[in-house]
Amino acid sequence: MTRLLGLYLRSRRVPVALPAAVIATAVVSVPGAAGDDPQRTLVFTVFALALGVSVLGNGLGGAHETLERTAAVPWARWRSGHLVAIAVTVCAVASLTSGAPAGTVIRDAAGLAGLTALASAAFGHQLAWTLPLAWAGTAAVVPPVAQPVLLHVLTWPLQPPDAPAATVVAAALAATGLVTYAVRGSRPVDHPPGATASGDSRCPA
Repeated sequence: MTRLLGLYLRSRRVPVALPAAVIATAVVSVPGAAGDDPQRTLVFTVFALALGVSVLGNGLGGAHETLERTAAVPWARWRSGHLVAIAVTVCAVASLTSGAPAGTVIRDAAGLAGLTALASAAFGHQLAWTLPLAWAGTAAVVPPVAQPVLLHVLTWPLQPPDAPAATVVAAALAATGLVTYAVRGSRPVDHPPGATASGDSRCPA
Protein backbone atom coordinates (compact mmCIF):
# COMPACT_ATOMS: atom_id res chain seq x y z
CA MET A 1 0.00 0.00 0.00
CA THR A 2 2.84 2.39 0.83
CA ARG A 3 4.49 1.72 -2.52
CA LEU A 4 1.17 2.20 -4.28
CA LEU A 5 0.65 5.54 -2.57
CA GLY A 6 4.18 6.65 -3.41
CA LEU A 7 3.70 5.83 -7.08
CA TYR A 8 0.41 7.70 -7.15
CA LEU A 9 1.85 10.80 -5.48
CA ARG A 10 4.80 10.90 -7.89
CA SER A 11 2.56 10.37 -10.92
CA ARG A 12 0.52 13.37 -9.75
CA ARG A 13 3.61 15.52 -9.01
CA VAL A 14 2.48 16.01 -5.42
CA PRO A 15 6.02 16.18 -3.91
CA VAL A 16 6.65 19.31 -5.99
CA ALA A 17 3.17 20.84 -5.95
CA LEU A 18 2.49 20.49 -2.22
CA PRO A 19 5.27 22.80 -0.94
CA ALA A 20 4.49 25.29 -3.72
CA ALA A 21 0.79 25.32 -2.82
CA VAL A 22 1.45 25.72 0.90
CA ILE A 23 3.85 28.62 0.33
CA ALA A 24 1.58 30.32 -2.21
CA THR A 25 -1.48 30.04 0.03
CA ALA A 26 0.37 31.40 3.05
CA VAL A 27 2.09 34.23 1.18
CA VAL A 28 -1.18 35.51 -0.30
CA SER A 29 -3.30 35.14 2.85
CA VAL A 30 -0.89 36.70 5.36
CA PRO A 31 -1.19 40.30 4.05
CA GLY A 32 -4.97 40.12 4.48
CA ALA A 33 -4.59 39.20 8.13
CA ALA A 34 -2.38 42.24 8.75
CA GLY A 35 -5.19 44.79 8.32
CA ASP A 36 -8.31 45.64 10.32
CA ASP A 37 -10.74 45.39 7.40
CA PRO A 38 -12.62 42.06 7.52
CA GLN A 39 -13.61 42.34 3.87
CA ARG A 40 -10.00 42.85 2.81
CA THR A 41 -9.02 39.83 4.87
CA LEU A 42 -11.68 37.76 3.16
CA VAL A 43 -10.63 38.85 -0.34
CA PHE A 44 -7.03 37.84 0.33
CA THR A 45 -8.20 34.56 1.86
CA VAL A 46 -10.35 33.67 -1.15
CA PHE A 47 -7.50 34.37 -3.54
CA ALA A 48 -5.12 32.35 -1.37
CA LEU A 49 -7.48 29.38 -1.33
CA ALA A 50 -8.09 29.63 -5.08
CA LEU A 51 -4.35 29.76 -5.75
CA GLY A 52 -3.69 26.80 -3.47
CA VAL A 53 -6.31 24.53 -5.04
CA SER A 54 -5.18 25.63 -8.51
CA VAL A 55 -1.58 24.60 -7.87
CA LEU A 56 -2.60 21.26 -6.42
CA GLY A 57 -5.33 20.82 -9.02
CA ASN A 58 -2.74 20.30 -11.73
CA GLY A 59 -2.11 16.94 -10.11
CA LEU A 60 -5.69 15.75 -10.57
CA GLY A 61 -4.54 14.07 -13.76
CA GLY A 62 -1.45 12.16 -14.80
CA ALA A 63 0.76 12.25 -17.85
CA HIS A 64 -1.12 9.35 -19.46
CA GLU A 65 -4.70 9.40 -18.21
CA THR A 66 -5.99 7.06 -20.94
CA LEU A 67 -3.34 4.46 -20.15
CA GLU A 68 -3.97 4.72 -16.43
CA ARG A 69 -7.67 4.00 -16.87
CA THR A 70 -6.77 0.48 -18.03
CA ALA A 71 -5.16 -0.33 -14.67
CA ALA A 72 -7.11 -2.39 -12.15
CA VAL A 73 -7.30 0.42 -9.59
CA PRO A 74 -10.36 1.69 -7.66
CA TRP A 75 -10.00 5.10 -9.25
CA ALA A 76 -13.14 6.61 -7.72
CA ARG A 77 -11.73 6.16 -4.22
CA TRP A 78 -8.29 7.44 -5.14
CA ARG A 79 -9.71 10.48 -6.89
CA SER A 80 -12.11 11.25 -4.05
CA GLY A 81 -9.35 10.98 -1.47
CA HIS A 82 -7.06 13.18 -3.57
CA LEU A 83 -9.64 15.94 -3.92
CA VAL A 84 -10.55 15.86 -0.22
CA ALA A 85 -6.85 16.05 0.65
CA ILE A 86 -6.48 19.15 -1.54
CA ALA A 87 -9.38 20.90 0.18
CA VAL A 88 -8.13 19.95 3.66
CA THR A 89 -4.59 21.11 2.90
CA VAL A 90 -5.44 24.58 1.65
CA CYS A 91 -8.08 24.96 4.36
CA ALA A 92 -5.53 24.15 7.07
CA VAL A 93 -2.94 26.58 5.71
CA ALA A 94 -5.45 29.41 5.26
CA SER A 95 -6.92 28.82 8.71
CA LEU A 96 -3.48 29.25 10.26
CA THR A 97 -2.42 32.30 8.25
CA SER A 98 -5.42 34.32 7.05
CA GLY A 99 -7.32 35.44 10.13
CA ALA A 100 -10.63 34.83 8.33
CA PRO A 101 -13.53 33.11 10.15
CA ALA A 102 -13.07 29.34 10.25
CA GLY A 103 -16.54 28.73 8.81
CA THR A 104 -15.79 30.88 5.79
CA VAL A 105 -12.43 29.21 5.18
CA ILE A 106 -13.95 25.72 5.33
CA ARG A 107 -16.86 26.69 3.08
CA ASP A 108 -14.69 28.40 0.49
CA ALA A 109 -12.04 25.67 0.47
CA ALA A 110 -14.70 23.05 -0.22
CA GLY A 111 -16.43 25.06 -2.93
CA LEU A 112 -13.24 26.09 -4.71
CA ALA A 113 -11.92 22.53 -4.59
CA GLY A 114 -15.15 21.44 -6.23
CA LEU A 115 -14.67 24.01 -8.98
CA THR A 116 -11.13 22.75 -9.49
CA ALA A 117 -12.39 19.19 -9.90
CA LEU A 118 -15.08 20.32 -12.36
CA ALA A 119 -12.50 22.20 -14.43
CA SER A 120 -10.21 19.18 -14.46
CA ALA A 121 -13.02 16.87 -15.58
CA ALA A 122 -14.20 19.32 -18.25
CA PHE A 123 -10.95 20.79 -19.57
CA GLY A 124 -8.11 18.58 -18.32
CA HIS A 125 -5.88 18.82 -15.26
CA GLN A 126 -3.63 21.41 -16.88
CA LEU A 127 -6.59 23.81 -16.92
CA ALA A 128 -7.93 22.91 -13.49
CA TRP A 129 -7.00 26.41 -12.30
CA THR A 130 -9.43 28.20 -14.61
CA LEU A 131 -12.73 27.93 -12.71
CA PRO A 132 -11.49 28.60 -9.13
CA LEU A 133 -9.35 31.58 -10.10
CA ALA A 134 -11.99 33.01 -12.45
CA TRP A 135 -14.71 32.75 -9.80
CA ALA A 136 -12.46 34.18 -7.09
CA GLY A 137 -11.54 37.09 -9.34
CA THR A 138 -15.15 37.79 -10.26
CA ALA A 139 -16.26 37.66 -6.63
CA ALA A 140 -13.50 40.06 -5.63
CA VAL A 141 -14.68 42.83 -7.97
CA VAL A 142 -18.42 42.41 -7.30
CA PRO A 143 -19.74 43.68 -3.94
CA PRO A 144 -21.01 40.79 -1.78
CA VAL A 145 -24.64 41.92 -1.65
CA ALA A 146 -27.75 39.98 -0.59
CA GLN A 147 -29.86 41.11 -3.56
CA PRO A 148 -30.33 40.38 -6.38
CA VAL A 149 -30.09 36.63 -5.92
CA LEU A 150 -27.79 36.22 -8.93
CA LEU A 151 -25.15 38.50 -7.42
CA HIS A 152 -25.58 36.85 -4.05
CA VAL A 153 -24.86 33.47 -5.62
CA LEU A 154 -22.02 34.83 -7.73
CA THR A 155 -20.27 36.29 -4.69
CA TRP A 156 -20.71 33.26 -2.41
CA PRO A 157 -16.97 33.09 -1.51
CA LEU A 158 -17.13 36.56 0.06
CA GLN A 159 -20.45 36.22 1.83
CA PRO A 160 -20.54 36.03 5.66
CA PRO A 161 -20.08 32.55 7.14
CA ASP A 162 -23.72 32.50 8.29
CA ALA A 163 -25.12 33.19 4.80
CA PRO A 164 -27.25 30.10 4.01
CA ALA A 165 -27.28 30.61 0.24
CA ALA A 166 -23.47 30.82 0.10
CA THR A 167 -23.19 27.61 2.09
CA VAL A 168 -25.64 25.86 -0.22
CA VAL A 169 -23.76 26.99 -3.34
CA ALA A 170 -20.40 25.93 -1.90
CA ALA A 171 -21.79 22.55 -0.84
CA ALA A 172 -23.36 22.01 -4.25
CA LEU A 173 -20.12 22.85 -6.05
CA ALA A 174 -18.11 20.64 -3.71
CA ALA A 175 -20.48 17.67 -4.10
CA THR A 176 -20.85 18.06 -7.86
CA GLY A 177 -17.12 18.42 -8.36
CA LEU A 178 -16.33 15.44 -6.15
CA VAL A 179 -18.82 13.11 -7.83
CA THR A 180 -17.98 14.24 -11.36
CA TYR A 181 -14.24 13.92 -10.87
CA ALA A 182 -14.50 10.62 -8.97
CA VAL A 183 -16.56 9.07 -11.78
CA ARG A 184 -14.98 10.64 -14.85
CA GLY A 185 -11.52 11.65 -13.72
CA SER A 186 -9.54 14.33 -15.47
CA ARG A 187 -10.19 14.86 -19.15
CA PRO A 188 -7.38 13.11 -21.07
CA VAL A 189 -4.83 15.43 -22.62
CA ASP A 190 -4.34 14.86 -26.32
CA HIS A 191 -0.69 14.51 -27.27
CA PRO A 192 0.53 14.98 -30.85
CA PRO A 193 1.37 11.75 -32.68
CA GLY A 194 4.86 10.59 -31.77
CA ALA A 195 5.09 12.98 -28.82
CA THR A 196 5.81 11.74 -25.31
CA ALA A 197 4.39 13.31 -22.18
CA SER A 198 6.81 14.63 -19.62
CA GLY A 199 6.88 13.54 -16.02
CA ASP A 200 6.60 10.25 -14.25
CA SER A 201 4.05 8.27 -16.21
CA ARG A 202 3.94 5.32 -13.86
CA CYS A 203 0.54 4.60 -12.43
CA PRO A 204 -0.44 2.76 -9.28
CA ALA A 205 -1.31 -0.43 -11.12
